[in-house]
Amino acid sequence: MKTITHIWAVAAAVSLAAVTGCAGQGGGSSVPPPAASSVVPSVDGATQAAEAVVTIRDFKYEVPASVKPGAMVTVTNADRAPHTLTVKDKGGFDVEVPAGGTVIFQAPDEPGDYGIICTFHPQMTGTLVVK
Repeated sequence: MKTITHIWAVAAAVSLAAVTGCAGQGGGSSVPPPAASSVVPSVDGATQAAEAVVTIRDFKYEVPASVKPGAMVTVTNADRAPHTLTVKDKGGFDVEVPAGGTVIFQAPDEPGDYGIICTFHPQMTGTLVVK
């Protein structure tokens, strides 16, 4: 009977160590969270490749000089905080990108300068030029 009790105690200790180890990773760990992605399927059901890339790094947008109307745009968040890429005035897109994540969205079909902002961090602004 003593052996079974010992086995249960060891199993419980190992389980507790595993749970505690997993819970501790979210804090100050240098390991980034897994990347989340949102892929937009094409008309025929195949995955579309992005034609332009926006990177969010150090609470700033790094945008290409311009993107084509209707282009597929990849947004990569290199920060440890979630962000959005939201049009200020004209509407058209509001993309939420989790910390360390990547999403793909379609640029507006209408050419123009689209002021963008992060709704979580209003000091983050930029312009996405569609032409």
